[in-house]
Amino acid sequence: AVPVFAAALSYLLLALPVAHLPLQGFSWLSFFSSRRNRAVPPLRYIGDSQLMQPQRALTEPEIHSPEVQANLDMLLSAMRKYGGIGIAAPQVGWWVRAMVFGIEGENKRYPQAENVPLQFWINPEIVWSSKDRNWMWEGCLSVPGMRGWVGRPTEVRMTGLDRSGFSREVHLVGLPARIAQHEIDHLDGLLFPERVNTNNNNNRLLLPNAAFDAKETWRTHWPSPGSWKTALGQLSDAP
Repeated sequence: AVPVFAAALSYLLLALPVAHLPLQGFSWLSFFSSRRNRAVPPLRYIGDSQLMQPQRALTEPEIHSPEVQANLDMLLSAMRKYGGIGIAAPQVGWWVRAMVFGIEGENKRYPQAENVPLQFWINPEIVWSSKDRNWMWEGCLSVPGMRGWVGRPTEVRMTGLDRSGFSREVHLVGLPARIAQHEIDHLDGLLFPERVNTNNNNNRLLLPNAAFDAKETWRTHWPSPGSWKTALGQLSDAP
């Protein structure tokens, strides 16, 4: 039994990012215990004072720690459990600048959305955004039951770190760019209702989810021309 255990342990160690493990003060007991599946915390909602403030950056030693790696796994589990297309760490009470997003097949909350590759981001920053804008009915796990018509830059360039602590820079267009901007807003303490557009009557375009179940009854071009014709998960070039 001992040789079998040793072989299994060797395989496990080869599969782990050992090069990134902090050696000083490292505890194998805490490492293995932290790799277990963590319970997904409850969501934090609009009005939460900690949710609505800027979060701190993670340091390099923290990123390589078993604690943070386990929390990143938890963050992905939370996104899947709650049906999101992205989630930021503060939405589950982890007060740091980390997020994950991606669309893996059909999402019930955004049925018309395209697939987006799954990606973890630590300390992300948007360093450039286009003048061109698009609009979308945005929702948020932390603002349950509501959708808002939000305009954002169509393209962004984003820098940050992956979950292994390596620097990366990407150019995002369309839906991936929008999701990234939405999640970074969370890291800055902003929620989408603060970015909701107004129509010609200066009414904020914020509606309950139930309104979309009866969208066929809306007046033509209500509440605005672009929002009237745009399905959940789709983007519009018109406001």
